[in-house]
Formats: sequence, structure tokens, C-alpha cells
Amino acid sequence: MLSKRIVFHVPSLRGGGAERVWVLMANELAARGHEVTLFVWNGEGPNASLRSDAVQLMDLGMPISKGGRFGKALTIRGLLRSAAFYRRLQPDAVFSGPDFANLITALALYLSLSGARFFPSFHAAAALPTKDLGSRIAGVTGSVVAARATKGIAVSAGVGEDLVQRGAARERIAVIHNPLPPAGATPTRTYPWQAELDALGSGPVIVTAGRLTRVKDQSTLLRAFAQLVATRPARLVIFGEGPLLEPLRSEARALGIADRVLFPGYVNDPAACYAVADLFALSSTSEGFGNVLIEAMAAGVPVVSTDAPYGPREILENGRLGPLVPVGDAAALADAMARVLVDPVPMERLRARASDFALPIVGDAYEALLA
Repeated sequence: MLSKRIVFHVPSLRGGGAERVWVLMANELAARGHEVTLFVWNGEGPNASLRSDAVQLMDLGMPISKGGRFGKALTIRGLLRSAAFYRRLQPDAVFSGPDFANLITALALYLSLSGARFFPSFHAAAALPTKDLGSRIAGVTGSVVAARATKGIAVSAGVGEDLVQRGAARERIAVIHNPLPPAGATPTRTYPWQAELDALGSGPVIVTAGRLTRVKDQSTLLRAFAQLVATRPARLVIFGEGPLLEPLRSEARALGIADRVLFPGYVNDPAACYAVADLFALSSTSEGFGNVLIEAMAAGVPVVSTDAPYGPREILENGRLGPLVPVGDAAALADAMARVLVDPVPMERLRARASDFALPIVGDAYEALLA
């Protein structure tokens, strides 16, 4: 394939699945000989260190709030600067995500009069339709993105079907799963949280990772863990940062399990996180894909998950590779964790499934869009 001039746009490089995916895909397409630019409004964050030297970085250097927002005035300024960037670069193709970036990119491409092919990506299940003002605005902005898009990328078949049910043409949706990050070196560094984990006592280590937000529902995991440790010793490590840190700490204390639960924050070394795990648990209420599941499986760690729409069921092959439990059901999650700790899925089966999401395989699918 002839070399293309490609842009991947994400607002920032803070810790998050969508940001990590875009850096990985930018690296992969650059390695295939394309001229790739990673375009961000704020280039700070742990995912910045993952960028290959072959990928150019265009960073507008705009300040961002702790909640990941830019504010109205800066958003307008960022939109105009984005349009100027596309007008100057004249890319052949632009990939964007998540939703905020999709809208900004669509508008910027219109303003720049760019003829670039546009591939917005969708990483989550759509909200249930309502008649409130926010939903009407979301419908209008979604129409703007759809009108400019060459083809939308859904990170799971469930998300793709969701888009179709909400009016997208099926032939304009490509289902491309998120990639498994390349295997890193066996962790050799030591971290303070590892000593803290040892201090929690004995028992298998249950790990989860994700933003500390309502959609990840670590509250249900805490309640499930409390039921589990009432019958056997165990330890729980919740990796991630977010607005619910203190409420979750308070809940752990109220449940009487604070001395068995660790909150190390965001750790930009997944290999070290999975290396301590005997079990990985995902408690999300909604999960467009579920990158952490394939990362844990690639490390040979057994998994349990809520049956959150939509990725976990696809990844775990309808529960054959790990139990799927109802969203918000702490008792069912506790039972699933207890069963898997006693009778885990063989490591080789987990790793074989994770290999289906290898970066070169996903790279082929992205490159096919450019043909």
C-alpha cells in the first residue's frame, strides 16, 4: 500500500483505554511506512511515553482540568486551531475518539475544507434515549459526526449494533476490536505499593484496574470482596485514579475490609500489576470493549466480569473463558470469584484468546480502511 498521511486525534494522553489505543495504532501504522501524526490538545500524561519516535506529535499545549475538560472558551479556540492544523497538513485520513474528539474533528474538517477520509471511533454503549435537552443535543452532534464520517469504528460488535439501532447505516460501521499492547519486559522495578500489598497479609490477590468512576462500579466489587473474605483470606488491589477514590476508601472502611484493600493509584506498568494477580475482576456497568480483560488474559491471569454491554461477553466467548455475572450483583460476583480461585481456566487458553487481539491483526484492519 502506498504511504498515507494519517492523523490520530485524542484530546489528551492521560491514563485511559482510548488514549492508549490511539498511541498503539499510531505506532503500528507508522511502522508500516505511513506518515503518522498524533494530534492532541494536551500532550501530558502517562500514555505519552508509549509513542514511537516514528510518530510525529502535534501538541497544542492547552491546559486541561483534573476532570479532563477544557472549558467553553478553550474548546472554541481548540476547534479553530484544529481546523488550521488540518488545513495546513492536508492529511489523507483522520482517526478520532472518543465522542468529544469525534465532534471536534468533524467540525474542524468542515471548517478546514479538508477532503480527508474521517474515521470516528466509538468506545462505549450509547446511553438510553430520552427526551431531555442533553439527549437532543447529543443526537444533533451525532448527526454532524455521522454526516462527515467515511466509516465509523466500533470497538465491539455490540457497540456496532448499538450504532445501527440508533440510525447508522450498517455498511458504514467497521467493527475493529482494540489491540493488545505489545508484551513488555518482565517487570524488574519495585514499587512502594508492592510492599504495601505484602503488608495486607496472606491469601490470593484479586486485581482490578480502571478509572474510579460510577461506570466502573468498584463499589460492587468491594461489596463482593467483603462477602468473599468472610469465608476465606484474600487481598484486593484497585488500580486507578478518579473522583470516587475517597468514597471508595470510606466504603471499604464501612465494610470492615480496609485492611485487606489497596488503592495504589494509576500505575503505568501493566506487567507489574498483572504479575501480582491471582485473579482479575471487572465490575463495570458498561464496557464497550474491556482492554484490561485481554491484558490480564495475555498475562495468564484468570478473569471474572460483569456481563456489561458489550465487550466482556465477546472477549470471554459467552462466559467460556471466565464467568459473566449480572451488573451490580455483589453476591454473584463473590461466588464467581470464589469458584475461579479454586478452578481457574487454564493459562494457555486465556493466552490463546488474547492473541486474537494482537496489534498486527488489528493493524491490518485499520490499514484496510485506507485502501
